[in-house]
Amino acid sequence: MNVRYRRHRRGAWAAALVWGGVVSALHFAGLAYGIYTELWWWDLLTHFTSGFGVAALLYLAWTEGFRSRVGLFVVLPVCVLCIGTWFEVYERVFKDFWYGWSNAFYLEDTAVDLVVDTLGAVVFGVVLRVYSRVRRS
Repeated sequence: MNVRYRRHRRGAWAAALVWGGVVSALHFAGLAYGIYTELWWWDLLTHFTSGFGVAALLYLAWTEGFRSRVGLFVVLPVCVLCIGTWFEVYERVFKDFWYGWSNAFYLEDTAVDLVVDTLGAVVFGVVLRVYSRVRRS
């Protein structure tokens, strides 16, 4: 992987880092204030925004690998799916101490989380394509 410094991308990196901070704030606020249990869609929001943000970071780090349509709409979402899967494994191992969720609930929650993570990556690809076209015109 060839990660090169690109001066013209400083703003994009800054935006991605701010995005990561906002997503982290959403997640930790959800835990601290019980929002995850009060609002059924909060978990979907955090996973969607996480998938979008992880896709942005991966794209910024390795633009050449995701430049084609296949790279942007297949490889990038699959990379986000893989990262999301590892997060779900972490969640299963460490949350089981606090939550007595059934295996069936974990499986359903994990499947939905991974679909929404991946959807965030696909939407990132769409936003990037639209932005690129608007910028060129």
